[in-house]
Amino acid sequence: MVKKVLLSEKIDQAGIDLLEKNNFKVEVSKGPDTENMKQGLRDAYAVIMRSTPLNKDMIDAAPELKIISRNGTGFNAVDVDEATKKGILVARVNGANSNAVAEYVLTTMLTLSRNIINADHVLKDKKNELQHGGSLPNFADKYSLNGHELTDKTLAILGLGHIGRITAQYAENFGMNVIGYDPYLKQNQVKWPLFSNLADIYSRADFLSINMPLTAETKNMITMKQMKIMKNTAIIINSARGGIINEQDLAVALNNNIIAGAAVDSFNPEPPAADNPLFTARNVILTPHMAGTTFEASEAVGIGAAQAIIDFANGKMPQFTINPGVFKK
Repeated sequence: MVKKVLLSEKIDQAGIDLLEKNNFKVEVSKGPDTENMKQGLRDAYAVIMRSTPLNKDMIDAAPELKIISRNGTGFNAVDVDEATKKGILVARVNGANSNAVAEYVLTTMLTLSRNIINADHVLKDKKNELQHGGSLPNFADKYSLNGHELTDKTLAILGLGHIGRITAQYAENFGMNVIGYDPYLKQNQVKWPLFSNLADIYSRADFLSINMPLTAETKNMITMKQMKIMKNTAIIINSARGGIINEQDLAVALNNNIIAGAAVDSFNPEPPAADNPLFTARNVILTPHMAGTTFEASEAVGIGAAQAIIDFANGKMPQFTINPGVFKK
């Protein structure tokens, strides 16, 4: 009997091709909402989830489901407890998009610190003024468009896993000082100074990169209280998960010059509501959960998510599992 793999949303074609080559039937759900997912899951052997939720109702409607494969790293949107109760393995893909996320962090740091977006807008808006003479450097001075270098600035990284470490290496190539916080690491495991007191790391940071999963411990980890500890020139980059930083507080902090800028790639909830205050906040870059979805990374993640299902069907433990205790050969 051909086993069906349901996709909550389409993944990279390379992952689909790999599943079909291994004799799986691949079907894309009519929508990632509960009712459409319940319908698609009724006869599914496996499901691949992107960032949309897989809740208890969906799992309970899937009597044939044996494995949930995340097309990515984070698994906070999957009801792992319910899956475990039903003996369903939950797998994810680690490391395949690490370079992409690290590049996103550096890209947004450079864009914000050099005032690139504002400079682009002002130059286009004031183009007629340029026709009256004067130099472009003087124009940049007039409208305060000059930014800051990364060299000798301090990057504080919350979470020194694979992504955090690559980000740290990239930052060092720019001549930055790197410090970190990771309660699961000991100092002898990394070469960068680790801080156990978050207040100490916040006060030192010129840039703060969030690279931690969303858990009960990290939810609302950064609120107005923490941002008031930071320099008013500091920039925050959240390429991890929405909910770690309080979005209401972040918007207030940006609009009141408590911090200088931010880049936000993930929201809570997703997609963000139309009245999310970050849409009207000053000096913030908002992107649609794309930090880890370059063409190269999407292909690698899609293949990884597919391979987890293929391995499982062949009686092999997938490489990265959340609840390995339910695995039975």
